[in-house]
Amino acid sequence: MNLKKKGRRLNSLERVAGELANARRVIVSGHVMPDGDCIGSMLALGLALERAGKDVTFVSPGQIPLIYAFLPGVEHVKVNPALPQLNPEAATGLVVIVDTSVPERLGDFLGVVSQLRQSGWRTLLIDHHISALPYADYNYIDPGASAVGEIIFDLLKLLGQKLDRDIATCLYTTIATDTGGFRYETTTSATHRKVAELIEAGVDVRAVSLQIFEERPLKSIEALRAALNTLQISPCGRAAWFTMDKETADRLQIGDEHIDGLVNYARVIQGVEIALLFREVNEGKTKVSFRSKNFVDVSRLAGTFGGGGHPRAAGALVPGKLDAVRDAVINASMTALGS
Repeated sequence: MNLKKKGRRLNSLERVAGELANARRVIVSGHVMPDGDCIGSMLALGLALERAGKDVTFVSPGQIPLIYAFLPGVEHVKVNPALPQLNPEAATGLVVIVDTSVPERLGDFLGVVSQLRQSGWRTLLIDHHISALPYADYNYIDPGASAVGEIIFDLLKLLGQKLDRDIATCLYTTIATDTGGFRYETTTSATHRKVAELIEAGVDVRAVSLQIFEERPLKSIEALRAALNTLQISPCGRAAWFTMDKETADRLQIGDEHIDGLVNYARVIQGVEIALLFREVNEGKTKVSFRSKNFVDVSRLAGTFGGGGHPRAAGALVPGKLDAVRDAVINASMTALGS
């Protein structure tokens, strides 16, 4: 069943709260290559629904990075489960998909969701990407939210759910990671007011910050060293990029979680506006991470290559060999810079 069926529209947060309140069984899922906002939002919402007496199943279409192993409830997450593991015949319910702008980002779990819909389950999308599509039965998309965690915070208020320490810790992680430690322009006074409530609910800011910002496996440092050796800067000095070919990644046994965030080392170079990371997935596909500092909307840039995201952070999985994809993306970046 096609989740992109025409006619789907956005719903109010009140409508979303109503659907959650009426559901008895809920499956909460994120996307492949989950980040802090994805995992934290999924766990916070799921834990809150469990406390409200719902039958909740946590699903991740991709392996959860070890840096998020400290989050409450993460041990209950099923990674890319097959349909029988979800016991769909017991009772129909609601599949909640968080932080997933397009259905393809569900990976192999997309097929399971389609089968669930055929069995009578409904789908609900909660997202904040500017490029997000309203592909579910119910859709709430707020590009103004710094993180999906901000939306979940508001949603739990509507549901009358108290913030305990576990839920607050998950929500704090969503916001802290997606705002880059409260440095990005999406961070507002409302963001800080919500964070203040989370801290009052018992979040150990130092402990969480240590886990998400100051603990990295050695492989991540090896990945950084390899990436730095490939650093290139455009003649105008306003674009910089790293390249990670498959041979290097395989030789060093570097995975997705070790590469996450590497592009930011190019972004912080003085004078650079666009930062790029090219990762060869296989001979036919290249993953590109896009970042900008001030004025280039990289969600639009990524969109020209079939991707999307936020104005300052986006990504795309581009068909084609590494060198050809890199040349095309760099040329498009130069155009975006007016160079």
